[in-house]
Amino acid sequence: MARPQNPQRKPQLLAAIVEYLKDKSLAEVSFRSLAEGLGISSYMLVYHFGQREQLIAEIDERIQAGRRWALPAETSALGPAAFRRSLGRFWQASLQDGNRQLQRLGFEAAVRAPDDDGGSAAAGAYLSWAEAAAGWLRAQGMPGPEAAARGRMLAAAVHGLLYDYVLTGDRQQSTAAFEALLDTFLAGLEVPRQ
Repeated sequence: MARPQNPQRKPQLLAAIVEYLKDKSLAEVSFRSLAEGLGISSYMLVYHFGQREQLIAEIDERIQAGRRWALPAETSALGPAAFRRSLGRFWQASLQDGNRQLQRLGFEAAVRAPDDDGGSAAAGAYLSWAEAAAGWLRAQGMPGPEAAARGRMLAAAVHGLLYDYVLTGDRQQSTAAFEALLDTFLAGLEVPRQ
């Protein structure tokens, strides 16, 4: 008779895997290499994740969950200054120690995701950014098509600046570019720069 599965074990394993991979590439990931690095059996990884592709997908989901921009539930109630502060909190959290490596790993997971699986966690997170920004702009009175385009622009630019930080490690210049982006995005909405 098989032992019942511990529901906490898989999330614990996933957290340990992501931590272990911070200074490695997903191209190096195999059940055997992970098992050796974590000091566990490869059978345990197969038991919890099935196949390598499933493991990579769950790594991607875990990383993207930590990178999501958390806006209050009622974004339409935010004024431009509160919207900017919310983005600023996300940016500052992204610059914290360890997050640069997670962002690198997240970008790698996003480009490694199969094209035929209906979209990766990274694609979903990216599109949720675009929609959140567009929804906020619509609540500010911007017409739908323009709000959608500007929301997508914000998502692309923020993710590009995160990539800039991953590549260069230059917090000061990446943050200066982020502030300039916010100035441009919020232009005409009367947002004081703080």
